[in-house]
Amino acid sequence: MQDIRQQQLTHAIVMVRPIDFGFNEQTGQDNEFQHRPKEDEKLIQVLALREFDAMVEQIESHKIDVTVLGKNHTSTKLPDAVFPNNWFSTRADGSLIIYPMKTPNRQAEVQVEQLVNQLSEKQFEIKQLVDLRQTYQNGQALEGTGSLIFHHPTGQLFAAVSERCEFSALRDFATTQGYRLQWFETRSSHGKPIYHTNVLMSCGEDFAVIAKDVLLANDQSQSAINALAETTRDLIMISEEQMSNNFCGNIIQLKNRNDSPCIVMSTSALNGFTQKQLGILEKHGDIVACDIPTIEHIGGGSARCMIAENFLPNSPQ
Repeated sequence: MQDIRQQQLTHAIVMVRPIDFGFNEQTGQDNEFQHRPKEDEKLIQVLALREFDAMVEQIESHKIDVTVLGKNHTSTKLPDAVFPNNWFSTRADGSLIIYPMKTPNRQAEVQVEQLVNQLSEKQFEIKQLVDLRQTYQNGQALEGTGSLIFHHPTGQLFAAVSERCEFSALRDFATTQGYRLQWFETRSSHGKPIYHTNVLMSCGEDFAVIAKDVLLANDQSQSAINALAETTRDLIMISEEQMSNNFCGNIIQLKNRNDSPCIVMSTSALNGFTQKQLGILEKHGDIVACDIPTIEHIGGGSARCMIAENFLPNSPQ
């Protein structure tokens, strides 16, 4: 079996402008983080675009390469297109993996040809395309790095089973791709599973953040917590309120072109962490806090959801 271990951090990412941004009725069925807006739809789109453009500029100012994917040529409205990490991921071995999405308007976001063309233009090499939409059908959703939290150096995969992370697909993916799986189930205080793993936890190179209180209290959850504690030097426990009100779990560690680490989060997350927690995080990189209140409140996702890591190697010259 191939060795899928690689470095945890990348200095290149992919993002998608929120041209059709708005409340997604289809995903609102299981995403408790979304809020129906009172404002005019066009105003919401203007605000979301403003937040997005400022975020890209802010990240680029930290010497991180950002590829902004062009608009998908479809007549379907794509209110969640700003969250591309759900439909694809990349690996340092040149793999581009496409994932099966749960709802029709999220399935319509997938634009493999456009993605391949733009990455190739920037001299990134794709050696293998793995399209899991052909593998997992009949409602077997597995929504990329929304559902799957990788610790690449150890080849571990952490995942919360949900409607967006179907268990049989998850288990098969981990087995066939060679990851050591740590799975668990969750419940919010309202009794619903957390829709994506990456809103309740984040895994950096040597730290992790997790909302332990939303994991079901059983041996499976404890096994995952133990594995996370053994994998990282600093394990930060956040409350359900920090997770749901501030998106403190939805953060991502990157590195710049000089290999200096940084942690991208929203200003809401920055304000939600305690001073002690922030002090621990600051040991692992500069904090890059982006102001994205419209995208968070209406879209139900935060900074990490907006970022798809690009681990692809550079094309040989």
